[in-house]
Amino acid sequence: MTITPYRKTSLRIHVAVFALVFLASASHLSAADSKSRELLKLRLGLGSAPAPALPNSVLWLAKDLGFYQREGLDVELNEFKGTPLVIAAMIAGDIDVGNVSTSDVIRMVATKGPPMRAIHSPDTRLYFLIAGRDEIKSVAALQGKTFAVSRIGSVDHSLSTVALKSLGVNPASLTYVAMGVPTTRAQALTAARVDATTVSIATWITIQKEPGLRVLVDQNTFYENATVIEKVNAATTKVMEEKPEHLRRFTAAILKASRHFIDNQDAWLDALGKRRPDVDRKDSANLWAGFKTAWAVNGLMNLDAYKKSADFFYQTGTLEKVPKIEVGEWAETRFVDDVLKEIGVYAKSDPPGRSLR
Repeated sequence: MTITPYRKTSLRIHVAVFALVFLASASHLSAADSKSRELLKLRLGLGSAPAPALPNSVLWLAKDLGFYQREGLDVELNEFKGTPLVIAAMIAGDIDVGNVSTSDVIRMVATKGPPMRAIHSPDTRLYFLIAGRDEIKSVAALQGKTFAVSRIGSVDHSLSTVALKSLGVNPASLTYVAMGVPTTRAQALTAARVDATTVSIATWITIQKEPGLRVLVDQNTFYENATVIEKVNAATTKVMEEKPEHLRRFTAAILKASRHFIDNQDAWLDALGKRRPDVDRKDSANLWAGFKTAWAVNGLMNLDAYKKSADFFYQTGTLEKVPKIEVGEWAETRFVDDVLKEIGVYAKSDPPGRSLR
């Protein structure tokens, strides 16, 4: 067939129009695809530093190993000296999520403070123990001694008084000294500026070889006498309304990183070693062996356990004069539930205790 000049021109126009439409469509798809890959900024508040040799370290290590980034998050880690400063930053809008004391979330909601919710927890417990000077031969000998705490009313102070009372020691007989973060309290104990303190086993291993120290109450005995979920990841309802996708991605990263570490000792030891070169790898390996049921593989969001923890706080005076509220008023499961629907429930530990909605 012979193509006339007119037909040639018409064909060129059609080809040009098709090319423009294709390029515009491709450009639109590329922009949409780029937008879907865009990293969302999330500011995370941490109540202590450095990263502990505990499952709670997942909050730091998920960033180091790229779990946050793979979920489409650019997470900024903000380290504070204690829960009160984290909560203050949450209220001020300086951070989006805070790793804080469970009792402080309950108190804030119950007393009509800025509304917030626990959205999951990174660790079943803090593995507290009571360490003291070597001349104190038993926990009973703590009567009348000085005892370092983060602050009066802090989680370590509250749980220590509960554990001590359960072990036959009158907590009122001790002189409590507010000294801030665990590392500071550990240093004070090592220098004999106080007689005893409560720290996590992860902090203890950094000073255990110092002379003149002993464990008065080990982590298992402490937990048996003060059984609660001590810390949660929380967000204000404002952040929950404005950044639900940020929180869903954050939740997914924590669960996936926790599943990675529960099944891979070396992965955790390697990652922790880069963050904490001061912690002996053998000590970390011994600790990991005791963490098999402590990882947030399903978000540690069992509402029965949360209710029991709240009841414990009310019964022991940690929430003295604080109005009693139901667990549904201070805990929100939807972010965990959405992620579990996507990745499935990890069957070996951390039972959710509910049907996914």
